[in-house]
Amino acid sequence: MNDSLINALSQVWAYQRRRPAIIRSGTQALNRLIPIALSRTPAGNTVGHFLLGLYDGATFRFNLKHLHGLALSEFEDCIRVLEMDYMPEVEVHQRIDQGESVWKELMEVWRTQPQEYVGHRLANQRNAALCPQRSREIKTDGIRAFDNLIHVVEASTGQSLIAGLFLMSLIHPHHYRLNLTDLRGLDLRLFEDCLSLLRMDYFTHAEGRTP
Repeated sequence: MNDSLINALSQVWAYQRRRPAIIRSGTQALNRLIPIALSRTPAGNTVGHFLLGLYDGATFRFNLKHLHGLALSEFEDCIRVLEMDYMPEVEVHQRIDQGESVWKELMEVWRTQPQEYVGHRLANQRNAALCPQRSREIKTDGIRAFDNLIHVVEASTGQSLIAGLFLMSLIHPHHYRLNLTDLRGLDLRLFEDCLSLLRMDYFTHAEGRTP
Protein backbone atom coordinates (compact mmCIF):
# COMPACT_ATOMS: atom_id res chain seq x y z
CA MET A 1 0.00 0.00 0.00
CA ASN A 2 1.60 3.29 -1.08
CA ASP A 3 1.90 6.40 1.07
CA SER A 4 -0.72 8.40 -0.83
CA LEU A 5 -3.35 5.71 -0.33
CA ILE A 6 -2.47 5.39 3.35
CA ASN A 7 -2.80 9.15 3.79
CA ALA A 8 -6.14 9.19 1.97
CA LEU A 9 -7.50 6.38 4.13
CA SER A 10 -6.25 8.09 7.27
CA GLN A 11 -8.07 11.27 6.27
CA VAL A 12 -11.31 9.37 5.67
CA TRP A 13 -11.07 7.52 8.99
CA ALA A 14 -10.37 10.78 10.84
CA TYR A 15 -13.33 12.39 9.07
CA GLN A 16 -15.64 9.52 10.02
CA ARG A 17 -14.68 10.01 13.67
CA ARG A 18 -15.56 13.70 13.36
CA ARG A 19 -18.75 13.01 11.44
CA PRO A 20 -21.17 12.85 14.43
CA ALA A 21 -19.94 16.25 15.65
CA ILE A 22 -20.23 17.66 12.12
CA ILE A 23 -23.84 16.46 11.92
CA ARG A 24 -24.72 17.95 15.32
CA SER A 25 -23.14 21.29 14.47
CA GLY A 26 -24.65 21.32 10.98
CA THR A 27 -28.14 20.48 12.22
CA GLN A 28 -27.98 23.23 14.83
CA ALA A 29 -26.81 25.67 12.15
CA LEU A 30 -29.58 24.56 9.82
CA ASN A 31 -32.21 25.25 12.45
CA ARG A 32 -30.78 28.75 12.92
CA LEU A 33 -30.76 29.39 9.19
CA ILE A 34 -34.33 28.30 8.47
CA PRO A 35 -36.03 31.38 10.02
CA ILE A 36 -33.60 33.61 8.13
CA ALA A 37 -34.28 31.76 4.88
CA LEU A 38 -38.02 32.25 5.29
CA SER A 39 -37.70 35.98 5.93
CA ARG A 40 -38.18 38.31 2.98
CA THR A 41 -34.86 40.07 3.52
CA PRO A 42 -31.58 40.23 1.57
CA ALA A 43 -30.06 37.71 3.98
CA GLY A 44 -33.16 35.54 3.63
CA ASN A 45 -32.80 35.65 -0.13
CA THR A 46 -29.20 34.42 0.02
CA VAL A 47 -29.77 31.78 2.68
CA GLY A 48 -33.00 30.62 1.04
CA HIS A 49 -31.32 30.10 -2.33
CA PHE A 50 -28.36 28.43 -0.60
CA LEU A 51 -30.60 25.87 1.13
CA LEU A 52 -32.58 25.26 -2.04
CA GLY A 53 -29.27 24.70 -3.82
CA LEU A 54 -28.42 21.90 -1.40
CA TYR A 55 -31.87 20.41 -2.01
CA ASP A 56 -31.83 20.64 -5.83
CA GLY A 57 -28.54 22.04 -7.04
CA ALA A 58 -29.31 21.60 -10.73
CA THR A 59 -32.39 23.82 -10.53
CA PHE A 60 -31.18 26.28 -7.89
CA ARG A 61 -27.63 27.07 -8.96
CA PHE A 62 -25.97 29.36 -6.44
CA ASN A 63 -23.87 32.50 -6.79
CA LEU A 64 -21.13 32.01 -4.19
CA LYS A 65 -20.37 35.74 -4.08
CA HIS A 66 -23.74 36.33 -2.44
CA LEU A 67 -22.27 34.86 0.74
CA HIS A 68 -20.41 38.18 1.08
CA GLY A 69 -23.70 39.82 2.04
CA LEU A 70 -24.17 37.64 5.12
CA ALA A 71 -23.16 38.43 8.67
CA LEU A 72 -20.29 36.34 10.01
CA SER A 73 -22.56 34.07 12.06
CA GLU A 74 -24.80 33.46 9.05
CA PHE A 75 -21.84 32.74 6.80
CA GLU A 76 -20.31 30.27 9.27
CA ASP A 77 -23.66 28.52 9.66
CA CYS A 78 -23.83 28.09 5.88
CA ILE A 79 -20.36 26.55 5.94
CA ARG A 80 -21.42 24.17 8.73
CA VAL A 81 -24.46 23.05 6.74
CA LEU A 82 -22.38 22.66 3.58
CA GLU A 83 -19.89 20.51 5.50
CA MET A 84 -22.71 18.39 6.89
CA ASP A 85 -24.09 17.90 3.38
CA TYR A 86 -20.84 16.31 2.17
CA MET A 87 -21.26 12.51 2.03
CA PRO A 88 -24.85 12.90 3.35
CA GLU A 89 -26.62 10.06 5.09
CA VAL A 90 -29.94 11.79 4.30
CA GLU A 91 -30.93 14.80 2.21
CA VAL A 92 -30.72 18.20 3.84
CA HIS A 93 -34.48 18.69 4.25
CA GLN A 94 -34.65 15.43 6.22
CA ARG A 95 -32.43 16.86 8.96
CA ILE A 96 -35.25 18.90 10.51
CA ASP A 97 -38.82 18.31 11.63
CA GLN A 98 -41.39 18.81 8.87
CA GLY A 99 -38.58 19.37 6.40
CA GLU A 100 -40.74 18.67 3.37
CA SER A 101 -43.13 21.45 4.37
CA VAL A 102 -40.31 23.85 5.14
CA TRP A 103 -38.64 23.33 1.77
CA LYS A 104 -41.98 23.63 -0.01
CA GLU A 105 -42.40 27.01 1.66
CA LEU A 106 -38.84 27.99 0.69
CA MET A 107 -39.63 27.21 -2.93
CA GLU A 108 -42.84 29.21 -2.80
CA VAL A 109 -40.98 32.21 -1.38
CA TRP A 110 -37.84 32.15 -3.54
CA ARG A 111 -38.46 30.13 -6.71
CA THR A 112 -39.40 33.18 -8.78
CA GLN A 113 -37.25 35.70 -6.91
CA PRO A 114 -33.80 36.58 -8.31
CA GLN A 115 -30.78 36.21 -6.09
CA GLU A 116 -29.85 39.57 -4.63
CA TYR A 117 -26.59 40.89 -3.30
CA VAL A 118 -25.95 43.62 -0.72
CA GLY A 119 -22.20 44.07 -0.76
CA HIS A 120 -21.73 46.51 2.13
CA ARG A 121 -23.83 44.72 4.71
CA LEU A 122 -22.13 44.29 8.12
CA ALA A 123 -18.58 44.45 6.74
CA ASN A 124 -17.21 46.19 9.85
CA GLN A 125 -18.82 43.64 12.16
CA ARG A 126 -17.17 40.83 10.24
CA ASN A 127 -13.74 42.40 10.66
CA ALA A 128 -14.26 43.02 14.36
CA ALA A 129 -15.03 39.32 14.88
CA LEU A 130 -11.76 38.13 13.33
CA CYS A 131 -8.42 38.47 15.15
CA PRO A 132 -5.23 39.12 13.12
CA GLN A 133 -3.79 35.66 13.81
CA ARG A 134 -6.96 33.95 12.62
CA SER A 135 -7.02 36.20 9.56
CA ARG A 136 -3.48 35.11 8.66
CA GLU A 137 -4.41 31.44 9.15
CA ILE A 138 -7.44 31.77 6.89
CA LYS A 139 -5.38 33.46 4.16
CA THR A 140 -2.61 30.86 4.40
CA ASP A 141 -5.11 28.00 4.20
CA GLY A 142 -6.98 29.70 1.37
CA ILE A 143 -3.87 30.27 -0.75
CA ARG A 144 -2.78 26.66 -0.22
CA ALA A 145 -6.28 25.45 -1.13
CA PHE A 146 -6.33 27.59 -4.29
CA ASP A 147 -2.99 26.16 -5.40
CA ASN A 148 -4.22 22.61 -4.80
CA LEU A 149 -7.43 23.18 -6.74
CA ILE A 150 -5.56 24.77 -9.65
CA HIS A 151 -3.24 21.75 -9.74
CA VAL A 152 -6.25 19.42 -9.92
CA VAL A 153 -7.82 21.43 -12.73
CA GLU A 154 -4.58 21.42 -14.72
CA ALA A 155 -4.04 17.69 -14.14
CA SER A 156 -7.29 16.85 -15.95
CA THR A 157 -8.36 14.22 -13.43
CA GLY A 158 -11.88 12.93 -12.88
CA GLN A 159 -12.51 15.76 -10.42
CA SER A 160 -11.08 18.53 -12.59
CA LEU A 161 -14.48 19.63 -13.94
CA ILE A 162 -15.99 20.10 -10.48
CA ALA A 163 -12.91 21.90 -9.17
CA GLY A 164 -12.82 24.08 -12.28
CA LEU A 165 -16.49 25.03 -12.03
CA PHE A 166 -16.06 25.86 -8.35
CA LEU A 167 -13.14 28.19 -9.12
CA MET A 168 -14.93 29.80 -12.06
CA SER A 169 -18.00 30.40 -9.90
CA LEU A 170 -15.79 32.48 -7.59
CA ILE A 171 -13.99 34.30 -10.40
CA HIS A 172 -16.95 34.85 -12.78
CA PRO A 173 -20.05 34.33 -10.61
CA HIS A 174 -22.49 35.90 -13.06
CA HIS A 175 -21.58 33.37 -15.74
CA TYR A 176 -20.86 30.30 -13.57
CA ARG A 177 -23.37 29.62 -10.83
CA LEU A 178 -22.51 26.50 -8.88
CA ASN A 179 -24.51 23.33 -8.42
CA LEU A 180 -23.75 22.97 -4.71
CA THR A 181 -24.45 19.24 -4.73
CA ASP A 182 -21.58 18.75 -7.20
CA LEU A 183 -19.19 19.33 -4.31
CA ARG A 184 -20.16 15.89 -3.02
CA GLY A 185 -18.22 14.50 -5.98
CA LEU A 186 -14.88 15.80 -4.69
CA ASP A 187 -12.62 13.75 -2.48
CA LEU A 188 -12.38 14.88 1.14
CA ARG A 189 -9.18 16.87 0.79
CA LEU A 190 -10.48 18.84 -2.19
CA PHE A 191 -13.83 19.47 -0.54
CA GLU A 192 -12.07 20.89 2.50
CA ASP A 193 -9.94 23.02 0.16
CA CYS A 194 -13.18 24.48 -1.22
CA LEU A 195 -14.29 25.40 2.30
CA SER A 196 -10.91 27.04 3.01
CA LEU A 197 -11.14 29.05 -0.19
CA LEU A 198 -14.69 30.15 0.60
CA ARG A 199 -13.54 31.44 3.99
CA MET A 200 -10.61 33.35 2.48
CA ASP A 201 -12.87 34.84 -0.18
CA TYR A 202 -15.39 35.98 2.43
CA PHE A 203 -12.90 37.62 4.76
CA THR A 204 -10.81 39.14 1.97
CA HIS A 205 -13.95 40.82 0.68
CA ALA A 206 -14.84 42.04 4.18
CA GLU A 207 -11.39 43.55 4.69
CA GLY A 208 -11.62 45.25 1.31
CA ARG A 209 -14.80 47.00 2.47
CA THR A 210 -13.16 48.48 5.59
CA PRO A 211 -13.08 52.30 5.37
